[in-house]
Amino acid sequence: MELSKTIGMMAVVLGVVLAAGFAVGEDSSQNAAKPAPTTARIKPEEREAQRRAALEEQQRRKDAFERACNKPLKSEMDFDRCRAAYKRLDTTKL
Repeated sequence: MELSKTIGMMAVVLGVVLAAGFAVGEDSSQNAAKPAPTTARIKPEEREAQRRAALEEQQRRKDAFERACNKPLKSEMDFDRCRAAYKRLDTTKL
């Protein structure tokens, strides 16, 4: 009778340990697979960074256009350079 109680108790303990180990292992694998959630504060900051980058790019193209076109066009190459800068500027308006 003592032996059966001991074996039964060990089986219960091993079952609890196995269930706890399985639960802990499952939680860690789920946390590793999920990316960090984006909060409502992070999303506007990301959009603002993208907007600033687009504005900087537009300003860079505008400056290139002014450098190419705000001088007397003496040759065909100058005219082509100005035309190309204008096309880059025109197709990317915000």
